[in-house]
Amino acid sequence: MLCRTIKSLASYFEVSIDTLLQDTDTPPWVYSHLIKDMPLPCFGREWELQQFHTVLNQAIKYVALQTIYLQGMTGAGKTVLLNTFVAQLRAANQSSLYFLCPAHSLKNQGGSAIASLVRALLSISKDTSYAEIESKVNTVATGPLSILRLYQWLGIALNEHQSQALDVLCAVRQQQLDAQLIQQLLRYIAHKGIVSMVIDDAHNLTAKELYFVSQLAQSDCPQPMLLIISAQQKRFFVQPPSWLTRAHSIAVKPLDKQSMHQLANYILRSQGVLVASQQRRAIAAIERAEGNPSFLKQLLCDDYPPTEVPDALQLLARSSLNNMPCDVAKTLKFAASLGQYFDTQQLQSFNEYHEIRAPLCVLHKMLCSGLIRQNEDRFSFVHPLIQEALKSLVHETEFSWYISGSFGHIQGKTEQVTRI
Repeated sequence: MLCRTIKSLASYFEVSIDTLLQDTDTPPWVYSHLIKDMPLPCFGREWELQQFHTVLNQAIKYVALQTIYLQGMTGAGKTVLLNTFVAQLRAANQSSLYFLCPAHSLKNQGGSAIASLVRALLSISKDTSYAEIESKVNTVATGPLSILRLYQWLGIALNEHQSQALDVLCAVRQQQLDAQLIQQLLRYIAHKGIVSMVIDDAHNLTAKELYFVSQLAQSDCPQPMLLIISAQQKRFFVQPPSWLTRAHSIAVKPLDKQSMHQLANYILRSQGVLVASQQRRAIAAIERAEGNPSFLKQLLCDDYPPTEVPDALQLLARSSLNNMPCDVAKTLKFAASLGQYFDTQQLQSFNEYHEIRAPLCVLHKMLCSGLIRQNEDRFSFVHPLIQEALKSLVHETEFSWYISGSFGHIQGKTEQVTRI
């Protein structure tokens, strides 16, 4: 009731809710109730949102598919940005489809992200009868092979003869069939009034699932459609895939200090506390978060001393290491013990000490984790808090051999390495 009253007053006096939130005379508990009833804000992303709308207008103007590749590290705010854009389209009575690709550990056993995506495109739910599915498939797909292929994408089992009809197709013919079916799907959703399709966390997709997304991105279907593919720079997205060369590439950069202060005030108000009384805590958190909205929220929401690493970050570090081969996890922990930056000579010392047989393979998997990045022969963690979280999992004496230089075989080399 209170939230509706405040919103009504804001509307009556033509004052935005953001303006009301800046009123320092309003009690903190009013802020907490009001904010909980509001969507998460998207501070400092006006340029990115403007780019989304500009590219969408190009798609509508030229009646063509336009693709945006949105990249950024974990916690940078990609999902909040995309949700804000979808909400803006909804407010303008424009329909969009948002699809979040789940992490491998969260996928249903035997399930496929592509099957879920195609079902979403066709508005097929768990309660949809087979007769309704058959009707939609026949409406979208033209030709018997396209119909069988669409059933296959939907995760519906084919009989032996149907499977053989698709298996005998050569690779070129199958790619032509897929491209044709993608165009038919795009025509269908455009006919339904959908102008934008968002695929978030695409780095979680398998190579087979990415093939489907690549066909979407490269389609020449003459339909006004904006396709946004969002991913961290990990796995298949360490470098932009070749099939995204025609896409508009947007990198989500760290938030500026002003936007981080706005977000910090918002988070504190949502906790029902006085912002003025928490300024030192907020400033310290902003400095440590270094432009990462998610990390700022963790630092402000968790009741930890300023120098501690929040549980959510430690969980991210622990789960990342647990999902890696042993040699990769050990090398990553060693790199974290060195500091934010490390180089090839330091990694070589570790490889020789532990007799790593395929160091280049280990390094590649480290880069594919999305936790580190490369600049020529120097490497760094994508964020200092990531390095801190990984370092917190290192045993105190785990790499004492490197610090002391006691390993004779590499002692000469370690003396040449600059300690970081």
